[in-house]
Amino acid sequence: MKTQLKPFNVTIRVFDPTKGIEGGQDYVLPVDSPDAEHAIASTTANAASFTKKTDGGKALPVAFTCIKVESR
Repeated sequence: MKTQLKPFNVTIRVFDPTKGIEGGQDYVLPVDSPDAEHAIASTTANAASFTKKTDGGKALPVAFTCIKVESR
């Protein structure tokens, strides 16, 4: 049995936790998921894959949070 997927737009904010969430960059990513909770989890994991996390071999402070999820 196949799981029904629903279309969502998930807004993820990527930010430097030492500077606060307000200075972050927002990304709206489309995702098809069984529910909103799964959409948030999978999109947050994807944000980790496309965000720069090192510079010259040094780890950068980076954090991710979901700020909005909506049906599309």
